[in-house]
Amino acid sequence: MAASVTSYVPQDVVVFLSGSSMIFPRHRTVTLTNEATNFGDAYNFVMKRAFQEFDEVVCCNDDIVFTPTTWQTLSENVSQLKGKSIPLGWVACRSDYARGYQNIRIGQGKMEFFKFESEKAIIETDIIAPICAYIHKDAWIDFPPINWYSDDIQCLDMNAKGLRHFISTAYVHHVGSATVGRDGKKCIEDAKPWILENRPELAEQWFPKID
Repeated sequence: MAASVTSYVPQDVVVFLSGSSMIFPRHRTVTLTNEATNFGDAYNFVMKRAFQEFDEVVCCNDDIVFTPTTWQTLSENVSQLKGKSIPLGWVACRSDYARGYQNIRIGQGKMEFFKFESEKAIIETDIIAPICAYIHKDAWIDFPPINWYSDDIQCLDMNAKGLRHFISTAYVHHVGSATVGRDGKKCIEDAKPWILENRPELAEQWFPKID
């Protein structure tokens, strides 16, 4: 991630880096200590710090890799959506490790220069994963203090405020699940208690009882 930002992201972009003392060679770098024990709290902390200086922020996992066109394409897509006066929530990049239409494997149409036709279109969706995604400070709602489902709940809360989420035509490579692990069953069980207590209406949808 650091090498790709150094090579492909404009130098006037400020990097807020949580959980590492690394200083990027070409970018002003603000390093922060990560004391959180879950995805939600960790991202709430670093995003709120970034919002102290900037109204618009691109949230990135530390295991993504920018391509030479990622930043420009994402920026252009955001500008296009702003031009339509859409109440924006997240505008998220596509990836090779993501769910739903964010995953480049879930493409439609013919292949053209090794990409599906559908990859040329900005897609609206209810829920995204902010692997690499744009957001404005005014749209921000805190993530719940859990790992899995934290971004789902945040996106739905934004939807309830009338905000709309989009999948950009921009792409980043994503390693995926390096921190919370690849044991999906455990990740679900870890999140269940908080959701059952705090969002029972979602628990009924996501964890239906089987008689």
